[in-house]
Amino acid sequence: MMIIKNSKLLLPASIVFLITLALCLIFLYKILERFASESGETRERIAIFNSQLKDLKIFENYIADTKNERFLIEKTFINRDELVTFIEDLEGVGRDSGVDVRVESANLAASPKDAGPSLHLEARGNFSSVFKYSLLLENLPYEIVFEKIDIDKVGGEDAPWRGDYIIKLLSYEF
Repeated sequence: MMIIKNSKLLLPASIVFLITLALCLIFLYKILERFASESGETRERIAIFNSQLKDLKIFENYIADTKNERFLIEKTFINRDELVTFIEDLEGVGRDSGVDVRVESANLAASPKDAGPSLHLEARGNFSSVFKYSLLLENLPYEIVFEKIDIDKVGGEDAPWRGDYIIKLLSYEF
């Protein structure tokens, strides 16, 4: 009889144990399901972060690769402080072409609507040197406009040629 009494208690205890075990397994399954979902979201975030990091490295490499080009572009634009360097470049081109260059006048632009400073230059030398100077001025790394070019001979046959230029510097920063 004792075995029967114990078996009557054993059956409800086993059922309670199995129900408790099933509830614990369901609870653990839900926790694992939530962790799997969070893990998937974390993987997506990591993939996005890695993609952004890769894009950033590509951009950094692009910036490093284009350093010289950016320097050339930045050098093209000058401001008031660099105007002396620009005039020295004009005179240097004159020396390279074999003419004597003199800056007759310089008018600084008062506002951006004036586009930039205007310079009146005079170059003296033989015809080919004066003409070469005109070509070299065009090839300077600055954006300039020739407002006036006048090449003529001053005086007699042995007299030098004179180039009279008025140029406006368009690549000027205010």
